[in-house]
Amino acid sequence: MKLKFWVVLLFCIFAVRQAEAADTGFRYINTRGTVRCGSELQSNTYAYKDEAGYWRGIDADLCRLFSIAVFGRSDRFELVDVKPSQVNKAIATNKIDIMLGDAPGTASRDVSGKATQAELMYYARQMFLAQKIEGATSMEAYKGKKVCVVTNSEDYYNLQDYSDKYDLDLQPLFFADRVRAKEAFLLKRCDLFTGNEIYLKSVYDQVNNDNMNLVLLPEVIADKPIYAQVLKDNQKLRIAIKWIMNAVTLAEKKGINSKNIDIFIGVKDGSIKNLLGINPDLWNKFQLKPTWVKTAITELGNYGEIYEKNLGSLSKFEIERGRNKLVEDGGLIKSQSFF
Repeated sequence: MKLKFWVVLLFCIFAVRQAEAADTGFRYINTRGTVRCGSELQSNTYAYKDEAGYWRGIDADLCRLFSIAVFGRSDRFELVDVKPSQVNKAIATNKIDIMLGDAPGTASRDVSGKATQAELMYYARQMFLAQKIEGATSMEAYKGKKVCVVTNSEDYYNLQDYSDKYDLDLQPLFFADRVRAKEAFLLKRCDLFTGNEIYLKSVYDQVNNDNMNLVLLPEVIADKPIYAQVLKDNQKLRIAIKWIMNAVTLAEKKGINSKNIDIFIGVKDGSIKNLLGINPDLWNKFQLKPTWVKTAITELGNYGEIYEKNLGSLSKFEIERGRNKLVEDGGLIKSQSFF
């Protein structure tokens, strides 16, 4: 009986230690002194350096956000070039801590892969970049045309649904990744190229000239949620990212922005006190800097400010906020009180 007890006890200790080893939390981040974020850097879309060598783009600012939360300063981050097809390997081998970009998150990937969705960042619209047809007034002009699309991707399944719904008989031409799909489209192997609006606008801006008669069609194929992704076993990091993203959306809901952050320091609202680190205990439990939100809002702004600067009216993309408005304003972005 005693032997059985000790065997069970040793098994429990081993299981606990294995779980602790799997949930690395911030161990690698703190050891190297930086947060590593994956993004597709070659596309000059989600994160890119300007002429002065400063990182710009939505992924750059989100990685800065995580840097401020963990280290209390915005310069402790690295951006690593990772293609969507490489996400699982990059996260499993600690090449990156967090995948940004617009890497796909599907049920099959969630079940079988090493990466999992941590938190929603924004919604992206799937659209068409097209070889321009003079006089075209609707998608009927492209009926039966070839579409460059990534094999077995969410874009492909959305394309199928859209084509069937409107009886367009669109013909998919498959490629291993969107870089190859883009190249084929630019070589006019297909008439349409489908993907996220931000990526298509970047392609258009980079290549459109007198020799490339392209047009971004107004039709929206689907609205796609874009998530930050982390190692499936790292629950501490996943939970932290969830509440970091919630912090900037909650700040917007509460009317806190980069211009008025200082006036909120003396408030009595318990949720805001927790949020701004006036009551530091809750952020300490996340192993994050208690006053990180004040630093982040001052430098980067709340969720709406980050969106407008990188994707919206103040960016080169000028994408209307639409579903990326707060729920209170008619969008889909939610926030929770912080207690």
